[in-house]
Amino acid sequence: MTWGPQASGSEQLCFAWAGSTEPHRPHYYRVQDPRLLAEYDNTQRYANHVHTVWRDPHSDFGRDLLAAHYATSHH
Repeated sequence: MTWGPQASGSEQLCFAWAGSTEPHRPHYYRVQDPRLLAEYDNTQRYANHVHTVWRDPHSDFGRDLLAAHYATSHH
């Protein structure tokens, strides 16, 4: 299920949930707006192995530096 946009906070903030609401069962959620992506994934190994992601989709992973490098160094 997905909710968004929220009245309090960013007008473009969305929350999505997938999976069980029971303890020790696989589940996943995501919080996202234009400058934030946060994920929590607990779906492997019988919900006993967590992966998380926290990103700024506009400027993470050195995107601006890599773009500048490609623009000036590659033909």
